[in-house]
Amino acid sequence: MSDQRRLISEVRRTVRTYNLLVFVLGAVTLVLSVNRAHDDVVVKSLEVVGTTLVSAAMVSFIFGHITIRDTTLQVNQAIDDALREVLQPIRENLFAGALARYRWDCHLDTPDPDGYALQAMRVSYQVHQIPRELRFLCVSSLTDESFTRLEGDHRYIFRWQVDEGLIPGDPACFHIGHVRVDGQVLPPAPPRSTTLHGSPAVEYRFPVSEPRRHHGFHAVEFSVTARKYLGQDREIRVQAYVFRPVLDAEYRLTVGEAIGAQILNTQVSGLSRLGAGGMAHYGQTYPTSFGKVAAHAIFTTPLQTGSSIVFTIDRGH
Repeated sequence: MSDQRRLISEVRRTVRTYNLLVFVLGAVTLVLSVNRAHDDVVVKSLEVVGTTLVSAAMVSFIFGHITIRDTTLQVNQAIDDALREVLQPIRENLFAGALARYRWDCHLDTPDPDGYALQAMRVSYQVHQIPRELRFLCVSSLTDESFTRLEGDHRYIFRWQVDEGLIPGDPACFHIGHVRVDGQVLPPAPPRSTTLHGSPAVEYRFPVSEPRRHHGFHAVEFSVTARKYLGQDREIRVQAYVFRPVLDAEYRLTVGEAIGAQILNTQVSGLSRLGAGGMAHYGQTYPTSFGKVAAHAIFTTPLQTGSSIVFTIDRGH
């Protein structure tokens, strides 16, 4: 690409040089016609030649610039149209299943003597198509490899991982508060104990009735409370994963005083964005004196599946 640009630039310089030479030659010819004013034939000849050369040079300068700019615009438009034609179907497919107006709110508080705290989360979004069943899954494992087989299954709208040794089915470990679709609370479903890649897990299923699955956007909202191990760690990470493309996403974290936070930061290096870069605003929510209370991350750029937002809490001890 750089070689092509260099060649085009060289051609433009050559054309401008020749135009300048023609203009100078025409001007010299006109000057000679003035100096030979006593010879009518020579004057007329020089005047005609000089005027022609100057006019040609001026026209070449003007239309040459217009032609180059017009050609550049046409080429850019052709490239833009070609890329749009190729990428638009892909973009539409990605956005068709995306979650719009995505909101993730989390509060971390109430640590106990065993080193665990409570992490309360509220998630809401809008989606065009809603499955017949909304599923919540919690697995007791040290790795997230057990979630790989669930990729692409849009029924699992929330997936959570707790430390080995904890019982996923224990409400004190993992609990679903409420699930709403278009403002209507879905009836609670009894938990199902299961295994995922050999790890104990619990699954909650909330059926969605057919009348609620009408065409158009649906508003989904749910709340979850889970245990999070803090121990004596100085740095605590609160991480949110994107399991589907999301649009207009906002992530907010608040920290209770009992956690003992001294510094609260937001990291967005694990993002994969779709399309042109948009606004991304993240950091502490309140001024410095209250900077350890809340943090946020707000995006106008669509985020791809696999993106992660990380809040880090430094407890200073």
